[in-house]
Amino acid sequence: MGIAAVSRRGAVGVMGAALLVAGCSGDGGGAGATGDPVVFDATPTYAMTDVSPEGSWPAAVLHEDRVFRSEPGVLVVHDADDGEEIARVEPEGEPLFDSVDPTEHYRATPALADVEGEPTVLVGFAVEAESGATQLDVEIVAVDAATAEVRWRATFPEPAASPVVPQKDAAVGVNGVERGVAVVSVSHDAATQVTFGLSLATREVLWEDEELSAVGIGSGVAAGFGPDTAAGFDVETGEQVWKSDVDPTRIGRAGPWILVTGEDGETRLLAIADGAEVDLDGAALTEETFCGADDHAAVVVCAEDDSSVVALDAGSGEVLWSDDDWRGELKGMWRGAVYVRHGDSAVALDARTGEVVVDDTGVAPMIVGDRAGLDQRGTDVQLYPVP
Repeated sequence: MGIAAVSRRGAVGVMGAALLVAGCSGDGGGAGATGDPVVFDATPTYAMTDVSPEGSWPAAVLHEDRVFRSEPGVLVVHDADDGEEIARVEPEGEPLFDSVDPTEHYRATPALADVEGEPTVLVGFAVEAESGATQLDVEIVAVDAATAEVRWRATFPEPAASPVVPQKDAAVGVNGVERGVAVVSVSHDAATQVTFGLSLATREVLWEDEELSAVGIGSGVAAGFGPDTAAGFDVETGEQVWKSDVDPTRIGRAGPWILVTGEDGETRLLAIADGAEVDLDGAALTEETFCGADDHAAVVVCAEDDSSVVALDAGSGEVLWSDDDWRGELKGMWRGAVYVRHGDSAVALDARTGEVVVDDTGVAPMIVGDRAGLDQRGTDVQLYPVP
């Protein structure tokens, strides 16, 4: 399984959602000391059935006592303690496609960001065009993360006239927020058609690029697929700031880096800021590797299930620990803990040392918060409470 893995010109597919946006990053604190890892009831308190493609990552973020989960045509808000649905945020425009099956068409994870000093969830929708100039309009909705109330909406024509007419599905994903700019992508039938920067202050489109498919956002740069190679673009102007020599076939998120598999079969970490390759001190990455990040501990962990793992300091890129005989599945990360599933059991590791700190966490969720964890089995998303 991968996270935010994107093939060339593809939207985020069933390799999984954006773990970094989905709640693996802890708020505040510096590297080093962490509190006790969160543990969970082994039995889910609530199951959301048939809401996500099989093999994917829940398209959701956790904020305090709220779960914000994307489905085609709606953002569903749940209580994090019992799973009760407390709100539904739908577009004001008419959805471009009715009755899209959520088990067949993945939706990007909503973005949780600070907007004008307030924690805000941003979600995008593809809606019917108000004029015949474009095939669809884009509607961006900003939701107060504390109250689940809509703060504002912005609707505008798709920023580029795509020659590809969507046949079954069109989706809008907010890839991330940096320097007051939301980096947004529009896909037609799971293929990215245009990426653009949206000012959250003026709600105006600052730039658009039909050859960029953004995967990682940071240091004022959106990085991902460029015209021919992996590349980085300034989030405020859309201008290219770096390009690599790698012709990528797959790119995934990895904290301050992107995880890039090239046509040569090699997989490497490139810095979002400048494209510099990370020296992994002999540790190997493969096209089956995916990465999770924890801002609280300043750690990125990259693993291939039941194969190998390497953990790096997110600031320096230094290898903290690695294991070429790794056994387990890397799941969520939260406040210095790495959650790992071993068959029917689950443990927590210290993110900076790799040592087991809790030998039974009840479950190893994909998305972790202080109040609950979210995991996916088949096409169902399950909510596990903190006792």
